[in-house]
Amino acid sequence: MLNSLFLMLAATTATPSAPANPAPVNVTEPNPKAMSQQEIRDHNATLPRTHPYYIRCVKSADTGSLVKRRASCRTNEQWNLADAAGNREARDVADHMRGKAVNSN
Repeated sequence: MLNSLFLMLAATTATPSAPANPAPVNVTEPNPKAMSQQEIRDHNATLPRTHPYYIRCVKSADTGSLVKRRASCRTNEQWNLADAAGNREARDVADHMRGKAVNSN
């Protein structure tokens, strides 16, 4: 029994594990709007999900339709820029409205 324990321990330590930090992948920035779904899948297969050029697609319902969906595909970097622009615009509107507050006493 002790021999089998040593053999199992040796087998687990002898197998190489995946590196903690994978080597960076050099890729040119893609244009997701000009790519097909298959091209996007092939592109994403070479990248980790956290890479700035990994393409994420989000489906949303068309206005007035319960069935039809529209896909919006962007890279992680493009999604982050869009989020930052939306947050900046919302903050600007809130600051503008705060300055226009009128006391109605």
